[in-house]
Order: sequence, then C-alpha cells, then structure tokens
Amino acid sequence: MMSKSEKMATKRHKRHTRLLICVFCASLWLLAGCRRDMQDQPKMKPLRGSSFFADGLSSRQPIEGTVPRGYLREDTELFTGKKAKTPGAAASATPASQQITGSQAGAQTSFPDDVDTFPFPITKETVDRGHQRYDIFCSACHGLTGNGDGMIVRRGFRRAASFNDDRLRQAPVGHFFDAMTNGWGAMPSYASQIPVQDRWAIVAYIRALQISQQNLAAASASPAPSPSASPTAAPGGHQ
Repeated sequence: MMSKSEKMATKRHKRHTRLLICVFCASLWLLAGCRRDMQDQPKMKPLRGSSFFADGLSSRQPIEGTVPRGYLREDTELFTGKKAKTPGAAASATPASQQITGSQAGAQTSFPDDVDTFPFPITKETVDRGHQRYDIFCSACHGLTGNGDGMIVRRGFRRAASFNDDRLRQAPVGHFFDAMTNGWGAMPSYASQIPVQDRWAIVAYIRALQISQQNLAAASASPAPSPSASPTAAPGGHQ
C-alpha cells in the first residue's frame, strides 16, 4: 500500500509527463507550420528586377575599390596576352637592328597589341601539358597536325584555321591566347573551360606543332640526292 504522500507524488509526476508531451506536440505543430519549401524561398534571381533596392536591380555591384577573390589581374600579359601599356609612354622608334620585313612585319601589323614572347619559361612539361589539352579541346576542329582538318570538319563543319599557314606561323603567341580567351570567328571562348596556365601551354604546343610540320614540309620538298658516279672502271676498260 502506498502512502498518501507517495500517491500525491505519483499524480504530480503524471501531470508533468502529460504537460511535457503536450508541449512537445505543440512544438512539432509549430515547426511544421513554419516549414518553407526550397522553391518558395525568398531570394533574388540574377538579371531580374527588384523593388527592394533603390536602383531596381537584384544583383548588387561590387564595392568600389575591391576585387573578387581569384580575379586579381596585375600581370596584363599573362592574363590577356596583350602588351602592358604604360600611361603617357611615347612610342619609341624601333632600332635598325630589330627592324623586320616581309611576313613577320605583316603579322605584327595584324596583331599589334599581342605579346610575341611567353610570360613565363616554357619547359618540356609545359609542352606535354599543352599537347594533352590541345588533343582534348583543339584537335576536333584544327586536327592533330594543326591543318584545320579535324574530325568535325570532316563531318561537314566549316573548316578551321590552319596553324601551318604563313599568317599564323608568324602570328605572335599572344594572338593564340587571345583567341582562346575571347573567341575568334566561329570559335567560341574557352576561358571558362581552360585555365590561364593551360591556355599558354596549348600555345607552346602549337608553336612546337608548327615547327614540326614546317620541318616535314621542307623535307618533303627537298629533292632526293642523286646517286654518285661509281669509281669502278666501265666496260671496255674506260673510266
């Protein structure tokens, strides 16, 4: 038999338990009522107007004087393939020892702002990396030898530029980087797919490809050596 105090304690415990259960159920109900689906979340969509901001734009402009992380472009030649321009610098005359003529002069006239040297030393590893990236991104149009006869060209797409034409043989390296970065003709921009270092590696491989194809063309164009006269005596005893 329980005493009267024990019975009272048991009743209080049951009341507390029921109260806790009620509070828990009410909390679950409130949480369910505050649920928000992802498709209904309050957010600003890019390029859509918004009445929240005074300028009516949902996308906010970067704070003046700041640069987004990873977008600091201090080295103009590395990131654009263009010559760095010094404000107020006057154009100096080209020394006679550095003056060029012919196709090289025409190429520099066609691409006056493109750099003609690589912004970092080129190693065998760089060329090998460029070979790999070229086969992935470029060979479909320009072909494995750079003649502009890639597989999609053979299937009916417009012919791509041949890197072995004299115009592109003499073109500065910055031109190829610029074409990959911003697109050229029917070729789209590959800036979002190929990092900066890989773009320069591809340019290095294109240069190696041009040299190899030029050497092959020169070898095939050179006449075969004629057989030399035999020093042995001719029939009849005459030399």
